[in-house]
Amino acid sequence: MPRPSHCVAVLTALVLLTAPAASAQGVPQEPPPQHRLVYRNLLVARLNPLGLLDEARLSYRYRLYRSESPALRDNFVSIGLAPGVSPAFGRLGVVAEVQPLSILQLWGMYEFVANFGTFRQLQSFPSARSDFSDTELYARDELPAGDARRPYANTGTQLTLGATLQFKVGPVVARSLFRLVRPDMSLREGDRVFYDIYYDVLAPNRGWYFVNDADLLYQTGRGLTVGLRWASSHAFYGPEHFAPGEPQENLNTTHRLGPVVAYTFAEREGARFNSPTVLLMVNWWLTHRYRTGADSSAFFPYLALGFSFSGDLLPAPRP
Repeated sequence: MPRPSHCVAVLTALVLLTAPAASAQGVPQEPPPQHRLVYRNLLVARLNPLGLLDEARLSYRYRLYRSESPALRDNFVSIGLAPGVSPAFGRLGVVAEVQPLSILQLWGMYEFVANFGTFRQLQSFPSARSDFSDTELYARDELPAGDARRPYANTGTQLTLGATLQFKVGPVVARSLFRLVRPDMSLREGDRVFYDIYYDVLAPNRGWYFVNDADLLYQTGRGLTVGLRWASSHAFYGPEHFAPGEPQENLNTTHRLGPVVAYTFAEREGARFNSPTVLLMVNWWLTHRYRTGADSSAFFPYLALGFSFSGDLLPAPRP
């Protein structure tokens, strides 16, 4: 039967460093140690939209209680740092997590964000109805220096509240990762929203939006995992995110669906370098203002290729 650490590696790669997955049944294992210092790292390249990101997390974990039950054994509270960097931006976050059960994790992260003004970032707009298609983003990037519509460097903060619900029954894993995000960026005067390349969302500044990733996976027991992902996003625009007199209609909800394949080369619970995993995701846009034919073909998928690994800097004692 696949071990929980295999599931950890796959879900880490799938959701940009989410919580470890849980077994609803399986062979009892020794609980993790009371005190742990753990890290995770993910490098991802993607297309439609274009992106390159390396994101890490380093956390101290304290086990809440001792249990050998698969549904209870992975419990903890934690505090840590979450750095991330790409050619377009850098982020540094403080993250707190509580996982009372193996199947449920609640977390919050407060990040400091700096956009470098490169690779068409950052671009902001006066309205949630503004054109933020790839064609428009590329055209703005080609404007002469001094044009107010060009991408520009800026800084800000972002609060993310998340919940992860996950189950594992035999070789089948189901998981949903919900994130509620509130950015607070220093935008150009007169602009109310900005394009967030991280989530591919026209984000309401000082407003909220949610992103959810749902996965249904099958583990072969030999390191290979295959499955489906459904991803969605929705922004909660207020009247302050539209130009005066505009219809206040949200045009920017998104959905995409497609297969994922991941392979974990090796795993050993408690190891300092553990579960190196490669991931390929191919999703097709079902709902998107620009990626279902208006600006790019609906047949052109979202593509992501990633490599992740994790480990314990205070590993579990070996027998």
